[in-house]
Order: sequence, then C-alpha cells, then structure tokens
Amino acid sequence: MRIQPLIPPYSAEVQAEVDLLPRSWQPPFQHYGLLGRDPRLLRAYRLGSVAYLDPGHITVRQREVFLLRVTGRCQNAFEWTLRVHYFADDAGLTEEQLHASVHGSADDSCWQSDDCSLIRLADELHDTATISDALWEDMQAVFSDEAILQLLLLAGHYRTNAYVSKGLRVPVESRVKRPFPVEQADL
Repeated sequence: MRIQPLIPPYSAEVQAEVDLLPRSWQPPFQHYGLLGRDPRLLRAYRLGSVAYLDPGHITVRQREVFLLRVTGRCQNAFEWTLRVHYFADDAGLTEEQLHASVHGSADDSCWQSDDCSLIRLADELHDTATISDALWEDMQAVFSDEAILQLLLLAGHYRTNAYVSKGLRVPVESRVKRPFPVEQADL
C-alpha cells in the first residue's frame, strides 16, 4: 500500500465518522483508514459510500449487477470482492453471473433482461462517459428518471473508489473469501 492507513485508536473526529459506518463494516475497511488521514475526505467519502444502502429507486439486485460491472470493468478487485462478500447472496447472483460481471458481456445468457441494460450502461459509461440514444431508450423503458440519476451517481462514486483503491494499491480485505475472477489471458 502506497500510503499507510491510520491505526486505531483514532482521533475523536475520525472515530465519530467510523462509528457511523454499518456494523458489518467494522473494523472499518482499509480505505476508511487511509481517508481518515484527512477527516474531511473521510466524511465526504463515507456519505457517498453508505448512500446506496438506502433502497432508493433500484432494487438490491439491480444495484449489485450494476456495481459489480462498474468495479469489474475498472479491475477494482478491492471493491468487487467486498460487494460479492456482502451483497451477492442478497442480490441472488449466481457464480456464472459473478464471473460474467468481470469477463462477460451484456449478451451473455446468464443475465435477466433488466440486467442486460445495466451491464450496457456500465460499459458505455466506462468506455465513453456517456449514454447512447439507443441505450437511453432502453433504460427509460425499465427505469425511472430518478433511478437513472442514482445509477449515474453510483457509477461515479465507484469509479472514484477505483482510483483510490488501485492508485494506492489497497489490497483486498482479508475478511473476504471470494477472489477476483482472473482469466488465463489476464495472467
């Protein structure tokens, strides 16, 4: 890791932020310790991180299909493995879908119809930072305007997460059991 995270005991200001994280995230993930070096950054990041826990305008499955694809396309093993560890079962995702979230496409037969639009959205945002007119029509047929806004903000937050995690070479958390899927061509 390029910058060492804070080690408890934290300052009162940092501990107050850590105490607001979900109980299942305790002890806090490494990147919270990194950002705790500047409590303002930690607070801003925490507010964005837990915002998706509110049901919002998309289902847990939709959120996880989308975020696994966003983090998979970024090759962000740190975040992808956390998402699988904490949310894949609740989202009803299969082993085939988990693998396809990194190495598959929207055309893979493992995806449900709504999933395909989410995979395409993650891919278009990753590749072009925009949404084609054809995909926009498909998205509006399934999702409300508010849901699309939520998806765009989630994609941006998790792209930022990839910059921090990968740029600082944050290792995968030891508590996660599922490794990031690697293809032979990736080795």
